[in-house]
Amino acid sequence: MCDLARERKRIDSILADAMNQNSVRLSIDEVELAGYGLAALRSHYALSCPDECMRKRCDEFAAFVALSRRAQQHALHAL
Repeated sequence: MCDLARERKRIDSILADAMNQNSVRLSIDEVELAGYGLAALRSHYALSCPDECMRKRCDEFAAFVALSRRAQQHALHAL
């Protein structure tokens, strides 16, 4: 079993990089963001962490990123 808590900073860094690539840099679609994050994590942790663990963290992180981006867009449009 993997230890996501111990690797949390590294995992979050990998997810942030994946979700800030050109193709999804402005996306607010949680599913799309999670897909890019999961692909990135698989390349680093495929042999040491079950897919379900990686998927859960990707979904959580993508939801946070999408919410933050929606708030930023709302703030820009309110000006």
